[in-house]
Amino acid sequence: MSSFGAIAQTAINLTYEKDYHQWTIEQAQALRELVNTHQELKHFEKLDWDNIIEEIEALGRSEYNAVVSLLLRQIEHCLKIDYVSLPECRNKWKSEVIAFKVGINRKFAPSMKPKLEKQFEGIYKDAVRIVEAEYEISLPKQCPYSLDDLLSS
Repeated sequence: MSSFGAIAQTAINLTYEKDYHQWTIEQAQALRELVNTHQELKHFEKLDWDNIIEEIEALGRSEYNAVVSLLLRQIEHCLKIDYVSLPECRNKWKSEVIAFKVGINRKFAPSMKPKLEKQFEGIYKDAVRIVEAEYEISLPKQCPYSLDDLLSS
């Protein structure tokens, strides 16, 4: 392998280890470009290129959707802690917030942040709708928590 090839492979490995979500995007795009520019590759009998590419993209979407789900649940529980008058439930809610943060920290990749920033208002509105229905209370229209705080350890 040339030194350029070794450097490129190291960069790919680092992306895989540090930002799995970004790795899935890059690998799916690289495979798509490869197959589109080298049509002869489509004739490898045992490789289902279209579905291989789709599955790699689906892995990245799955990781992202898991982070969104955990973030939604974290916001719900933060709202309950701050706006629901049930002191006997506060410790349980606090422990759940910690559990959601742990889950987010295991799955979050830096490449997810721009998309999360775009969808943050909608995620917050979903959390509000859930908590308001559960406790029949009114919550702030604007999220009292920053995305950075919610994503931090």
